[in-house]
Amino acid sequence: MPRYLEGWLADVVKISLNRERINKIRERPIYLLSKFIKSVTNKNAIIAEFKRKSPSGLNENRNLEEYVKFMEESGAIGISVLTEEKYFGGSYSDLEKAAKIVKIPILMKDFIVTEKQIDTAFNLGADAILLIVKILTERELINLYEYARNLGLEAIVEVTDENDLKIALRYDFNIIGVNARNLSSLEVNIRNVGKILEMIPKDRIKIAESGIKNKEDIVELKKYGADAFLIGTTLMKDPNKIKELI
Repeated sequence: MPRYLEGWLADVVKISLNRERINKIRERPIYLLSKFIKSVTNKNAIIAEFKRKSPSGLNENRNLEEYVKFMEESGAIGISVLTEEKYFGGSYSDLEKAAKIVKIPILMKDFIVTEKQIDTAFNLGADAILLIVKILTERELINLYEYARNLGLEAIVEVTDENDLKIALRYDFNIIGVNARNLSSLEVNIRNVGKILEMIPKDRIKIAESGIKNKEDIVELKKYGADAFLIGTTLMKDPNKIKELI
């Protein structure tokens, strides 16, 4: 593992390797995130994230059921649920509860490094997973992507810099997320997102992630080709912000 992933990120990856597989029968149909994003007209495609805390200082104790219902009713086209426990306070239980409530795509947001995590995402009702280029080898990225697709799940392939993007563009990944947060320093730089979004071909779905605080940020990111916006901290602090962001 590269040196810049030492510390908390390396720690969370090790924890992910030991996560237990959840074996349950999936009853929820699969809602394709790509179709929901493409169907958006005359508004912004918002993926509202539920997370209880984050290394950057967030610490909210919101009711998950109320939050996801409100986001769906307010027009969000997807829900992202943090399931990583140590640093984000998430749980598989949160994912399972959300899947029983909403009828829009659900993203399992975690540091996915094993097929058993993808099995769990499928079994608990997730429709998409996150694959972070920075923490996977190229072979791992391809294998996990194909494994998810064989289950019918979509995958957001997340990049944070040009080197990540070069890897992602070697393959036919249809959804690419650009994270404004540097995974090593945790600093957020939205300008960097615009720069990378411009490099992504128009035939890919492009999602801007992290650091979005207001409508102006969204307008700016759309100039660079963003098709959807994954927003966590801003909405967790003030759920009513969804109305002005959409």
